[in-house]
Formats: sequence, structure tokens, C-alpha cells
Amino acid sequence: MNRPIEPSTESDLPRVVSDTPRDGIWAVLIGVTFMASMALAYRPTLDSAWNIGLAIVPWLVLAGLIFAWSGRSLTARLSAMSVALGGWFFLAVADDRWTLLSFALYGLCFIIDSARLWTGVTLAGLVSVIWLLSSLGGPPWTLAIPVFVFFGASTIGYAIRRIGGLTARQAALIRQLESTQEDLARSERLRGVLEERTRMAGEIHDTLAQGFTSIVLLARAGKRPTGDTNQIFRSIESTAQENLDTARRLVESSRPNELEEASLPDALRRHMEVALPDHVGGKVEIVGTPHPLPGSVETVLLRAAQEGIRNACVHAAPNRVDVTLSYLDDAVTLGVRDDGNGFEAREVHDRGTLTGGQGLATLARRVESLSGLLKLEPGDACGSVLTVQFPVEP
Repeated sequence: MNRPIEPSTESDLPRVVSDTPRDGIWAVLIGVTFMASMALAYRPTLDSAWNIGLAIVPWLVLAGLIFAWSGRSLTARLSAMSVALGGWFFLAVADDRWTLLSFALYGLCFIIDSARLWTGVTLAGLVSVIWLLSSLGGPPWTLAIPVFVFFGASTIGYAIRRIGGLTARQAALIRQLESTQEDLARSERLRGVLEERTRMAGEIHDTLAQGFTSIVLLARAGKRPTGDTNQIFRSIESTAQENLDTARRLVESSRPNELEEASLPDALRRHMEVALPDHVGGKVEIVGTPHPLPGSVETVLLRAAQEGIRNACVHAAPNRVDVTLSYLDDAVTLGVRDDGNGFEAREVHDRGTLTGGQGLATLARRVESLSGLLKLEPGDACGSVLTVQFPVEP
């Protein structure tokens, strides 16, 4: 049963810094703005302990920026951002050219805590306050710049969060849809199986079970000393033959639709046209003179071809897949050959579940139940060969 879609929360959204391309963008932005600020404003003088300490502050700011950008926990990122803002405050008040670093700081404010917008707004407000303090004493219009940048950065941060939330919800809806489609397909397959089982159970009850009941009653009658033994044996033989014919008709009635509408060679050709991708070539070759085969044998041969073609296209990346159906004097053989990736001979035993499921294993059991033989071998030069053979009475 599918669980209902839970509303996506911002804490579900991945941090921006987890995206490798954006990691590179932020690294470049931090590096460029820091180096530009250093080139414009960094003039260290080491003639006193205060000046020596002030010369170290830019490097503390850089360390804070790096850890605020790459820290693994929220506490570590907020602590690093506090160090960066504190050091930047002293630098910007001492020289307003350090405000150039604000371009990296505003962006970091909104990626430190992607779960809560107010964290980014608060940090952006601190950046703007420090920028305002560093602009005191300058032209009045310079005081408006930090305010406009603050509102612009906050608006962009909010828009990015909304887009991220919608993207996360869309991804959840897609996953839900895929899960629902799988459940629906599974339910349809199960319904078809149950309907077929119900039909077969009714057929068996109405025909075979009643026939066997008649045989049991006739056998009991044969034990009586007054009964006509020869007549009873003839009745048992006749009833058993009718049951055998009925069983064969039931088996024939379960033939695939492809074989109801066409012969086995034509069904193979039609499936080849549908199953092969456009970039994969292939053909069906018929060796010998086609003749009718038992319905159960034709069904398994068709399923074997379908399984072999699908496995080759899904797992082997072939350029060509060929199917050969050979009508021999004492056997019928189906071969599916591809020129794909293939495998080594020692891997054959382990490749019984090439599809990751039970496709080939189930096919092998069906082949063995009809006294057939299934082999999966590497090709002569590349690829693989799936061979199924059934004995045929001459």
C-alpha cells in the first residue's frame, strides 16, 4: 500500500553546498572577493602587538568563510560564520574597502541553514549593519546601498527556497507516481493470474475431476464378482482417453495470443520487430522444414526467445541479436545469439539470474519439465548464446 505524500519541509532540502558545481562557484566567489579585498586594503604593519593581531584578522576571516561554507554540522557552520563576521567587522570599520567581501558573505548567509529562512535573513542583516557602520562618514547615498542589497539578497534567498521546495515536492510526486504504477502493474498481473487459475480450476472440475470420478467408480465396479470385467476395462480405457484428450485441450487453450494468431516462426519474427531497439539489428533464421509442434513446446520456445532477446538488449549492449529456429529430424532447437559484452565460460553457472530476478531460472524449469535442455554459453568471439532444445518423435 502506498503511503500518502507528506508535505515537504525545508529541512528535507539538501544544502546548496552539497551540489558539486555550486561548490566550485562558491569557492571561486570566496577566493576572488577575498583576494580583491586583500589587494585593495591589506597593508600590514608589524610594529606593535595590535598591528600584528590586526594583520592576522583577514586570515581568520578566510578560515571562517571556508568552514562556514564546508562545515558538516549547523553548529560548526554558524560558529565559523560568527568568526568571519566578527573579524570582518574590525576590518570594515578600519578600511571600508573590505566591504567588497560582502558579496561572498551575503550568499553564505542563506546556505548555512537551508532549513530556516530566518537564519539567513538574520545573518544578512548583520552583514548589512556592519556595512552601514563602515560607511558612516561617507556620502549619504552610500548608506542606502547596504539596505537595498539586504532586501535583494533576502528576496533571492526566499525565491531559491521556494524553488527548492517545489522541486523536492515534484520529485516526491514522481516517486509516488512510479510506485503507484508499479503497484498497479503488479495488481493487474495478479488479477490476470487469479482469473486464469479460477478458469482452469473450473475447467478441471467440470472435465478431468468428473472423468477421474467415473474411473474410480468403474474400478470399484470391476471388483464385484458379478460384473462384466471386459466391459468395465473398456469403459475405464475410454474414460481415461477422454480425460487425456481434455487435458491436452486445456494445455492448448493456454497458448500465448501470439501463437493463436500466427505460426511459431511468424510469432518470432513479429516479436523481433517489436522488441529490438532501433540501433540493434537482427533477424530470425529458420533451418529445416517447419512443422507443427506440441503447444507446450511452442509456448516455451517463444518464451525462451523473448527472454533471450530481452536479456541481451538490457544487459549486453549488443549491436545485433539473431534468432535461429532449427527443425531437425529428432529435435527442435532455438538459439538466441548476440554480439554484446558477453561473459567468461566460468561465469555461466552464476548467470542463471541475469535479469536480477527469476527469468532464466523459471525458463530452465519449464524446459526441464518438458524433457528439454537449456544452455547459456559465451559466444565464439563475443556476446553470448542461449540455446533451448526439445526432442521430437520422428
